Amino acid sequence: MINKTQKLTKLSLLLAISIILHLLEPNLPIPIYGVKLGLANIMGLVTLKMFGFKNMIYINLLRVLLSSLLRGIIFGTAFWISLSGVVLSTLVVILINRNQKVSIYFLSVISAITHSIGQLLCVSYIYQSFYLMIYYSPMLLILAIPAGLLTGLLAKEALKRIQ
Repeated sequence: MINKTQKLTKLSLLLAISIILHLLEPNLPIPIYGVKLGLANIMGLVTLKMFGFKNMIYINLLRVLLSSLLRGIIFGTAFWISLSGVVLSTLVVILINRNQKVSIYFLSVISAITHSIGQLLCVSYIYQSFYLMIYYSPMLLILAIPAGLLTGLLAKEALKRIQ
């Protein structure tokens, strides 16, 4: 049985790692504009499996908020785009995980896809252009599958090592 101090310590470490991954990821050399691997999502999935959906919500929302504060872009366009992706993907993953016992790979792919959809919806709203959604969605949704598989694999390996 894990006590409150141990739980808080582990959640704090998961949050710190997710913030670091979130801040480092834009520096990875991915040749397609707007495409990211979603490495910070690994810690969200780990949190879901270890501590449940409420803590996943806290970790994901705090990650976006604190990362934006550290970048100095709080409440800017990038913040809202990131927040929209995280909120949609977190809600969908929680709903799927509650109703069915599914693999972490499936959750990760669904998370990557819905994260992209959330961000595309936000960008389309901000720029008042549905054409952005039509133009970017095929590429982002297709690339979300291998990205989700990779983050699912990394989340599974992280869970093995943490537990």
